[in-house]
Order: sequence, then C-alpha cells, then structure tokens
Amino acid sequence: MDLKCFDNQCVRITTVSGEIYEGVVSYCSKEYVFHEYGQDEEALLLVPILLYERDISDIVSLENAEGPYGHFSEKYGLLEMKCLEWGTDLIEEVLESEDDVGILRMLVCLNDNFQSVLERAVSGMAPWRYKGGELSPESGEAAERADANEQQEESDEQGPIYLGELEKMLGSLVKYSGSDKVVKAAESMLARLTEERITK
Repeated sequence: MDLKCFDNQCVRITTVSGEIYEGVVSYCSKEYVFHEYGQDEEALLLVPILLYERDISDIVSLENAEGPYGHFSEKYGLLEMKCLEWGTDLIEEVLESEDDVGILRMLVCLNDNFQSVLERAVSGMAPWRYKGGELSPESGEAAERADANEQQEESDEQGPIYLGELEKMLGSLVKYSGSDKVVKAAESMLARLTEERITK
C-alpha cells in the first residue's frame, strides 16, 4: 500500500477493525514515525489520530467525489464523534488545526450533539492548564477543582469537556478564522453555551 500518494488528500480509510474515517491526511515517513512515536512503519495523520500502515485495511481517495457534503459522505463522521467522546484535548487539536473543513465538521458535530456536550461538561479550564506554570490558578479553590477534574478524567471512559476551554477555542475561531462558515458555526455554539448558562 503506497501511503505517500495520499499525502494532503481527502480520503476514506477503513481500518482492520472495520472503522471508517474520512478526512484530509498527511503522510508520515518511517523515519518520522520512528523518531516521534517509536514505531518502525509509515503512517497517515488524520488530525488528531495517527493511523499506522498496519491499522489500515483499505484507503480510497475522495478528491474527485462531490456531493452535498463536498468530498465527504456525511456532514461529519466517526472521527468527529470519537473526538467528542474523547473530550476537550482532542477536540482542541481539531479546532486549532489549519483545516477549515475539518474544523467546520467538528463544530457541526458539537452543535448537533449539544446535549451530550452539556451532560459531560465540567466548569473551568482543563487541569493541565494548571501544571508547569502555564497558567497559575487564582486561588486554592481553582487548584482543588483541577485536581478533582483530573481524578474524574482518569476514572471516566469518556473524556470530560471543559467549558472554559471550549469557550476559549470557540472565541478564538470567531475572532481569527478566515472562514465565514467556521465563524458562524462557532458563534452558534457559543450562543447556545451562553444561553444554557443564563437559564441555569
């Protein structure tokens, strides 16, 4: 399987376990993968997941596919649902990427699954923001909240969604994104979060 020929293409990947992912991939050479991840094989990066050659059963280019969702078969797919399941840190990787289409698909997924977001919402910022001097808690209470959140994260199968973190990401998209569609979707999500807070 020649993974290199799919570099920077929109593809549909079927894994050996039968999962199907769609998105724009970046080719990672054996040397890069070994240096970064300690595995001696090629891979494709589909932000935020890395798929090793051994993980891939089939791969098809979607570059010439056109439909109501562009190159994609649906408005969002398994990748976005997995990010939603895994929580804030992987959602952040998508929203901070330079792929406007990928960002938009993640935002649509968040809006469509708003109730799930609320059910798993944790107030404040992610606990790792309080480590290594990146962000100092303003009080002991903030530090206690960070510790509690971290313990919760370790015990849950699903990753929590930190509202402060999510709102910060959405605000950055509204302010800095060059895509009108991304800005509109981010504004919609922010408005829903604000409304939810007001009604509580």
